[in-house]
Amino acid sequence: MSRDDCVLRLKELTGQSKVLFVKRGNVAIRTALKLAKSLGFKQVFLQDQGGWMTYKQFCDKERLLYAELKTDYGLVDPKSLESHKDCALLVNSMPGYHALQDMTPIAEVCKKNKIFVINDVSGSISTKQAIVGDVILGSFGKAKPVNAGEGGFIATSNDDYMRFFEKDTGASELDFKKLEEAMNSLSSRLVFLQTKRTKLLASLKAAGFEKAILHENNEGINVIVKFVDDAEKERLINIASDEGVEYTTCPRDIRVLEEAVCFEVKRLS
Repeated sequence: MSRDDCVLRLKELTGQSKVLFVKRGNVAIRTALKLAKSLGFKQVFLQDQGGWMTYKQFCDKERLLYAELKTDYGLVDPKSLESHKDCALLVNSMPGYHALQDMTPIAEVCKKNKIFVINDVSGSISTKQAIVGDVILGSFGKAKPVNAGEGGFIATSNDDYMRFFEKDTGASELDFKKLEEAMNSLSSRLVFLQTKRTKLLASLKAAGFEKAILHENNEGINVIVKFVDDAEKERLINIASDEGVEYTTCPRDIRVLEEAVCFEVKRLS
């Protein structure tokens, strides 16, 4: 797959007509925020949990005010946007890699209120939620669905926006052979991860944690489970070990702000 073939595939995955490859997903995030600033937006709304660690950092560096939306363990209620106008929304459409955000009602509110939507699709890529937004961006880094180990992208259907991106950051040369392999294996990788997730959920339910699983019925990759004491935490860690899945503990901004164990299914290969 040549660079042009990779571009074509990303156009299909994002629903956008223009794609720019960048060195890292973080470059795409900052460039998108620079665009928002250049368009006159002064405030950016972020999820209070489940986003990415550089969202706030780059808002500060670009001297953009940011405010956090209270969410349901990362999922945004569209009603929380109804009182806001003429601002930007930087949203992770699979917060914490554990639950898929329904972007359609968000897009409706944002269109009505002139809210500029930047959609981070690092986790949601290949779903219909990954095509919603003024700007679509993502990472191809280690343990991502498109697991190329490096690079990222930024996509849009707006000519002026793409000219801004090209002038601001320029195109990066990636290992397109490696990216080809990662993109070709995206569907099979997601099937593999979902199979592992399903097996893990069954083990957690059998162990009595069914009611503690966050957004169990929502499409996702990782699995996050609340615990009430150290004994439950230890049991969850033991399940992670038995299932061969790495884990992280919460509260953690990029997962959930709750006493919980996150089973990092996305790291499996």
